[in-house]
Amino acid sequence: MSDLQFEGQVAVVTGAGRGLGRAYAAELARRGAKVLVNDWGGRHDPLNREDVRADRVVAEIEAAGGEAIASYDDVGDPDGARAVVAAALSRWGTIDVLINNAGFLRNGYFEELTERQIEEILAVHLRAAFYVTQPAWKVMKAKGYGRVVLTSSSSGVFSHQGLANYAAAKAGILGLGRALAYEGREHDLKANCLLPYAATPIGSEQHIPHLAEEFARHVPPRGSELMGSRGAPEAVAPMAVFLASRACPISGQAFSVCMGRYARVFTAITQGWTSSEAPGATVEDIAAHFAEIGDLDAPFTIPADMYEEIAHVTNSLIAGGEAPVRTDKRDPVSDV
Repeated sequence: MSDLQFEGQVAVVTGAGRGLGRAYAAELARRGAKVLVNDWGGRHDPLNREDVRADRVVAEIEAAGGEAIASYDDVGDPDGARAVVAAALSRWGTIDVLINNAGFLRNGYFEELTERQIEEILAVHLRAAFYVTQPAWKVMKAKGYGRVVLTSSSSGVFSHQGLANYAAAKAGILGLGRALAYEGREHDLKANCLLPYAATPIGSEQHIPHLAEEFARHVPPRGSELMGSRGAPEAVAPMAVFLASRACPISGQAFSVCMGRYARVFTAITQGWTSSEAPGATVEDIAAHFAEIGDLDAPFTIPADMYEEIAHVTNSLIAGGEAPVRTDKRDPVSDV
């Protein structure tokens, strides 16, 4: 399928010196993209001056017949983030694909997190997603095409011990993805979030007491073996590359990749309970109807945006009862 190829396109991948980013960059290049490989590892580390990760990935891409350049800029810094995009524009004049992948961990139990641990994680994950995407978005919007893939995490949706800073940043990225999808509707700009699980170097940065015991309590030994054999970054790359392609039909959504399972992650609203009184309920009403408010067996809706949620409630009130709940499985964002 030509829509799954990237000839003539320029892709920027942050944190691409190893792990998931390296796998994304390699697959994009294999499909014809010109790739900017961003990774600050090595170049700015006095202990690893010979291990310039971005250079190694560029060399691998070029050896396979592709075209790539390296960037060593810190995406958590606004000037560094702008420099990443500027480098791609200076070399190739445009950007078609941006995969925000850069990240690291600064783990600790919530009450023990330092200001530095909080700020560094917010910078490299959430703020960098703003800093890098903004200049790239301007280019994409001007030409009427672009694909942005943001990296969230199951830790930000379903929780994980010792990662409150990381979880908060990754949850924020989900909100950013929805906002970008809305603003990009009229310009063929699509933004989606990826929640990857893979055995990568970032995993070695987890230093939480009792983490192994907690993992073993939930995952049987056979499951651990499967995770080891099915957790390669190359298993995640196909979803990332699909979301970055012309073939991707949707925007504002999130997808999990875990051990070869590819699935959509979504936020829904229960049918709930609507007060018949204006302006609304009392605390006692909430207590009396709390089970109905949280009933997961009742129909639910997946609004495309806040306006659709408001419209659903107002239509229900105008009709004097519960409005029909959408059951046609339509993805509202993709149909706009």
